[in-house]
Amino acid sequence: MFDGVFFEFPKIGFVFFFFVACEAMCKLRERGIYFPHLGAFASVAVKPSYLLWFLKWASIIFLIVAMMSPVKETVVQPDDAQGYHIALVLDASESMDEGGFDPSERSRSRFDVVQSIVERFVAERPADEIGLIVFGTHAFAASPLTQDHAALQTILGRLYVGMAGKYTALYEALALSAFMLTAAGKKNRIAIVLTDGRNTPGGAIGPDVAEALLKKQKVRIYAVRIGEPGERAPMRLEAMAEATGGRHFVAHDAKELQGIYTSIDATERSTVRSLPVAFKHYYFIYPLFAGFMTLLLYVFLRNRRAL
Repeated sequence: MFDGVFFEFPKIGFVFFFFVACEAMCKLRERGIYFPHLGAFASVAVKPSYLLWFLKWASIIFLIVAMMSPVKETVVQPDDAQGYHIALVLDASESMDEGGFDPSERSRSRFDVVQSIVERFVAERPADEIGLIVFGTHAFAASPLTQDHAALQTILGRLYVGMAGKYTALYEALALSAFMLTAAGKKNRIAIVLTDGRNTPGGAIGPDVAEALLKKQKVRIYAVRIGEPGERAPMRLEAMAEATGGRHFVAHDAKELQGIYTSIDATERSTVRSLPVAFKHYYFIYPLFAGFMTLLLYVFLRNRRAL
């Protein structure tokens, strides 16, 4: 039980020598103040006792040991998991509220279908570090890179169309994904961006700036466009995906979109480093209790012998 126990504050142990010095050099003079020569009567009434001497010094030692804080540290090194560093970039603009994307449930909006597919994608990838970016008129990080996928799915379930505005700040969201993935490993940074439209003109960040940031951070873009057959694809996004070493996909319904996310699963994996976790078990309560009990017993016996 106590194997590997050490003291957090070992220097407090030097206090013991203070008590030793005080025992040798400091004489009790309280009784002489109230009644001269009372010490002579007390010395007769209370005879020297090895038991009292032992209890006094045992209580001192136990209390000093408690203050030194005996502790045992157990370090757990989680296994390094194989997974992606992924930024999920989701379009929540006004156009994502259109229905008919899922033929089996035409009343569901595009965003509802995307939510359910992305939630399933997250649930099936426990080893990944995943972050979430939502964009409309503006882009914001709904979640940083995390392996707490339960919290991530909770956030996903609370997103709604129009929460970031009704327009499409696509390149601002892509630039934000580059900054988010900066904290990840140097290899295999991936951003999966899903949109149903083009970038709204007049945004704060243009395509050239976004592409330069992505290339600098070595982020591969997997661009997924959803919409009805015949809709014109955002060609600049397709070119950007190819320029960063990623791919461009088009999904016309929910089934095709599910197939796209399944195919992205074949991307080569990177190692997600897990930091060691240290657990500390404190044992100061044991010497503290022992010191308290021996002190009480010392006071009790000392008073009885003085009667």
